[in-house]
Amino acid sequence: MSIQLDQAKQTAKKMFRRFMWIVFGVFLLVSIGYFAYSQLSYSDGYRSGQLVKISRRGVVFKTHEGTLNLSPNGMMTAWEFSVKNADVSNALEGFEGKQVRVHYIQRYQVFFWQGETEYIVDGVEEVK
Repeated sequence: MSIQLDQAKQTAKKMFRRFMWIVFGVFLLVSIGYFAYSQLSYSDGYRSGQLVKISRRGVVFKTHEGTLNLSPNGMMTAWEFSVKNADVSNALEGFEGKQVRVHYIQRYQVFFWQGETEYIVDGVEEVK
């Protein structure tokens, strides 16, 4: 009887370990899939307008956030964006109040340390 009980315990331990490895594997695959999905680019393109502001916001994770006025006639049509690259953010600070053209990437999902909006600006040039 004792031998059968020990064998049953060992079999139960093996099944539990297999089950835990399967759960861990599924969790790992789902996590990797979600990360890959969130980094896909939904669209990209250019927008131009007057750069209204560029700021650094956040309590723990500081992100660079900006606003672009898309309307040429003075009415405020705000387009908000985030900047991941510090060099692009520094360039934008120099263009504040001027007409600029920015290149952006729109993501499906953005993690909280990447910015507050789904639009990530990765290039800027001044419009003459």
